[in-house]
Amino acid sequence: MPLYQIWYNDLDQPLVVNPPYRLRDVEIVGEVLRHEHRANRQSADPSGLTVRELLRINGLRNLRYTMDESEPVTLTG
Repeated sequence: MPLYQIWYNDLDQPLVVNPPYRLRDVEIVGEVLRHEHRANRQSADPSGLTVRELLRINGLRNLRYTMDESEPVTLTG
């Protein structure tokens, strides 16, 4: 079970997610949207939208995450 730490919109503390499987980038954005209670905006199932489009539509700036304390991955909007 991977452990994800997700930083977005200049938060000091990461959102911590521990799913039973590895997440795709679009699913990581979906975790942030659920955490922010943005279910009324674009859902975690983007219906063909790219990660960049999801970030932009939902007003998220750069998003950075680590999986199991690996090197950080940055997603930009």
